[in-house]
Amino acid sequence: MIFLGQIKVSEKIQDSYITTQDENALYFIDFWATWCMPCIHVSKYLESLQRQYPDNFYILSLSQENPEVVKRFMKKHKMDLAIAIDYQGETFQKNNIQSLPYGILYNAKGEKLWEGHPAEFKAHHVKKFLRENKKKIAVGKMFKSQSYKKEFVSNTEILKKDFEYSKIRADKVAEIQAIKKRTHIELQGTLQDILAYSFNVFKDQIKIPSALNKSYKMSFKLKSDAYLNMPKTILEALKLNQFNSETEGEALIFNLKKPTFWDTRQIDWGTDSQAFLIGDSDIQADNVTLNQVKYQLATLLETPIVINEKDLDSKLHDWQIHYKYFDLMASSFKDNYGIQIEKKTVKYPQYIITKKTP
Repeated sequence: MIFLGQIKVSEKIQDSYITTQDENALYFIDFWATWCMPCIHVSKYLESLQRQYPDNFYILSLSQENPEVVKRFMKKHKMDLAIAIDYQGETFQKNNIQSLPYGILYNAKGEKLWEGHPAEFKAHHVKKFLRENKKKIAVGKMFKSQSYKKEFVSNTEILKKDFEYSKIRADKVAEIQAIKKRTHIELQGTLQDILAYSFNVFKDQIKIPSALNKSYKMSFKLKSDAYLNMPKTILEALKLNQFNSETEGEALIFNLKKPTFWDTRQIDWGTDSQAFLIGDSDIQADNVTLNQVKYQLATLLETPIVINEKDLDSKLHDWQIHYKYFDLMASSFKDNYGIQIEKKTVKYPQYIITKKTP
């Protein structure tokens, strides 16, 4: 449950052109981004739903992008829903938004009534929840506006060093979060999760004592040596050793005998956007390496991935991959990128982390 006025937004971009009622019983938050094509399709569906229920039901589309990026997008695309910015990502993080588009329905008490893919939220849901929730609250009281401008400035200049880190509470973030800023990338999660991200491997390949597996926030200045050598940077800063080993088990094997990778012109979300859009069954990615795709897939499938090539392609590519059903995934990789995939019991790397002795 949230308290009144605790759905935080950094800046209101636009009021709704469809509903003019100030007090409403239901509030639907549409988490979206300008680079997310499914989000754009969903917004048209939500506009239709808002027109069906212009009273007592209020939809707010919330992005955590730069406000100027959203405003430029709106000049090219007509949008009739209310639009706001969560520039610091506080509301996104509080609700653990991992994929877009995503929607959450609240009542006037701030109670969460429904959440999921917005396309799955239907007119019968609105009818049902309107019958069950009569209390109303004004739009201005439901959403708490807070200035982002000071944070925006510090967001571009906050890193005094190429790498900065701090411990955070273990309950602050349930899963790893990788947030791309203008000048740096910020990782939040357990040390095991962060190292898995930096090594581009499934997290179970990182073997670390529980006493060392604290939660951290780590920031790396883009293009710096710290960013380009994340594992080394982290291990040196925390005074840790890394030993490489092998274990045997089921893994996905990628064979790259005749790859036909896409270039970087297939998808273009702009420089202010995150690199990945991860849906319920598909991954889209703009300008990322095969190694980064391997990490995302291994994390989603909870399975190690082994690439049978010593000289791994390190160039940037665009990607669109189905991952929910193995046969479709294998077909997608083979047809689009010339990558053969198979499941096998093989030996794959493990990374053993220990504390350096004084």
